[in-house]
Amino acid sequence: MNSVDSLNSIYQLILEKRVDTDPSSAESFERFLDKRLAGAEKLAESTKAKGGYSTLTAIHYAAKAKPYAECIKLNSQHKEDQEKVNELYKQKAEDVYNKLSDLDSLSQKEFQALMGELEVYGEVYIRATKPESLKI
Repeated sequence: MNSVDSLNSIYQLILEKRVDTDPSSAESFERFLDKRLAGAEKLAESTKAKGGYSTLTAIHYAAKAKPYAECIKLNSQHKEDQEKVNELYKQKAEDVYNKLSDLDSLSQKEFQALMGELEVYGEVYIRATKPESLKI
C-alpha cells in the first residue's frame, strides 16, 4: 500500500467515525439535530463577539436556535408518525420561504434571520426524508 492509499484509508476511517454508518436510524437523526443546534449556537456566539460585519452572520446563526429546538421537540412528540413530522418540517420551510418573497420589505437583519430559519427547516426535512444524502 502506498502513502496515498494509506492516507485515503485513514481519511475513510475518520469519516466513518464522524458520520453515522446508518444515517436512517432515529438515534442518528436525533444526534444530527443536537449537533446542528450546538454548532449554530457556537457560531452565533463567536461571530457576535467579532462585531462589525460579522454581526449579520451572528444574526443568521442565532436565528437557527429556535427552529432547531422546535424540530427536536416535534421529533420527540411525533416519533410514531415520522411522515407527519416531516410534513410539518416542510410546511415550516415553505412558510419561511414565502416570507422571503418580498425582499423590498425586509431589513438586512430580517433577511439573515429568515435565511437561518429556512436553512434549518430545509436541511432537517431533507435529512429526515433522504438520510442517505448525508453520506460523503
